[in-house]
Amino acid sequence: IQAQAQTLLLFLSSPVVIVVTRAMVRVANFAGCFALLLCTASAFQCSSDVSLGPVARSSAKGIALDDSTLRWCASQVPDVWPNTKQSMSSIRLFKAWSAQWTDLEREASWTNLVNYASHSGAKVFIGTPVTCDEAQDAQAWAWTKQILQKLHPDNIMGLAVGNELELLQFKDSVSASCVNNIWEDGYLWRHFREVVTEFNALGFGAVPVTSVFTGMGLGGNPFYELPNKARVNSFLANATSAYGSRYAFTWNLYPYFDPSMPLDQGTTDQCEGAIAAASCWGPTCAVPASMRSARRKMEQLTGAKDRTLWIGETGWSSPRAGSLTTILKACPAWSSMETFRNFYKGFLEWDLEIGGGYKPPDHMFWFTMRDAQNFGEGEHFGLIATCDEPLCKIRSDDFAPFEFTLYNGPAKKFCADAALYDDWAYGEESCRNKCTLDDDCGYYSIWPRSHDGLHWCRLTKTCNTLAVTDLDVSVYSKQVVQTTLGPASTGSTTSEMPTPTTASAELTTTQSATGNATTLTETTTETTTQPATDSATTLAETTTETITLTAT
Repeated sequence: IQAQAQTLLLFLSSPVVIVVTRAMVRVANFAGCFALLLCTASAFQCSSDVSLGPVARSSAKGIALDDSTLRWCASQVPDVWPNTKQSMSSIRLFKAWSAQWTDLEREASWTNLVNYASHSGAKVFIGTPVTCDEAQDAQAWAWTKQILQKLHPDNIMGLAVGNELELLQFKDSVSASCVNNIWEDGYLWRHFREVVTEFNALGFGAVPVTSVFTGMGLGGNPFYELPNKARVNSFLANATSAYGSRYAFTWNLYPYFDPSMPLDQGTTDQCEGAIAAASCWGPTCAVPASMRSARRKMEQLTGAKDRTLWIGETGWSSPRAGSLTTILKACPAWSSMETFRNFYKGFLEWDLEIGGGYKPPDHMFWFTMRDAQNFGEGEHFGLIATCDEPLCKIRSDDFAPFEFTLYNGPAKKFCADAALYDDWAYGEESCRNKCTLDDDCGYYSIWPRSHDGLHWCRLTKTCNTLAVTDLDVSVYSKQVVQTTLGPASTGSTTSEMPTPTTASAELTTTQSATGNATTLTETTTETTTQPATDSATTLAETTTETITLTAT
């Protein structure tokens, strides 16, 4: 982007001159607002014809922000839980930014996140990484401090220093010397104290602090402790001694990755028994049982029954995660959409009770908002597939909130009305998705493929004027599809549209640059058919009975 930056001088009628680069415009468009101006927060929600009903204990549940959402589409954080109408009250942010991403992207992303927290009132559980590179960790913490000072103090739920560090011993890209530095040489504990001291100085001395571990950390007496591998028990003993009840025990729990889950006896690709045990949420099921174990071990370490307990991540992957290495990778049903849906539905309905008279977890997070990468492996835990994807992952196969029909072309003309978006898109589908997501969009003009899979994309509310270009452009109009939102897959039908109005528009173009197309001078009169552009539609939610999932 920086290599392609072209300086544009916008001369206003006043003596003021605003200097903008093409890179700034592209980054701002992609992030959903202009990075140099005040962004206006707008609600985002993916569309689906499947409703999974109300969310139990919604104030104690949140969603984790994946790297793709943070970097590319922080303006597309849902206000409500996908497939429900229940507001989300918290998000988990693993880090403030990455050194591999650009500064322009960062400012746009942060502005969108701050706006989201401000208008939604959501709490933010924010993290700062611990890696093999101490200088990189220092930069990551500096960025975390910057965004902490942008967010309102009431929006900060907690701070995590490090995530799943006991698993570093199994990563091929992590050296033994790095693992020793973190655990044996005390880097984690030293860095943790330094970060918390500075966190306190920013005015967050009463906000909970933590380091996040996996279910593997529960394997020990009371917690995992193995020299030259990981010393979770020593760290937790130090942290609870130094910070008392302010320290929150946080665990990432994934029945999906549980190596003890077997295939059905006598089969090589069936796993009904494992699915029943792992994807349910009753007291005998995987996650609640792990929480009881965590409560017992926390009490063993601290002597207290009511210490703060958070589930930092839980979720399911569909399709199969590249990082799944257990025997269940041979079972198609394990990573099926049906199992994904049932696990998510159970997550929403779970009242957080874990049985045995133990206190429920205080908070939990679904992983994740969108599909993401983990150490280079593709994982599909997202409730939405990608940025700019208007559909929830859980939906009927044929569901579409809008129908697009060819309005003009392919021809050397495009919609020249005021642009809602006028920039690159990664293929025609990306351009169409942008139009779907924009309530004001009634038309999109798509140019032929240019380079690196990119097409020039132009969104407009109306198409009263067609301008001439030197390339063949296809123009599509958007029409609402009437959909009933319910627990069952009911499909969708095209709604009856109001009678189209016909407008006679004088087509006048001048020589100007429009993306990668140059307009030509032409004066003519052309009759255009103007379909309705109102993209708002009311979805009726069907009331459903609560279903109790039981192991079979």
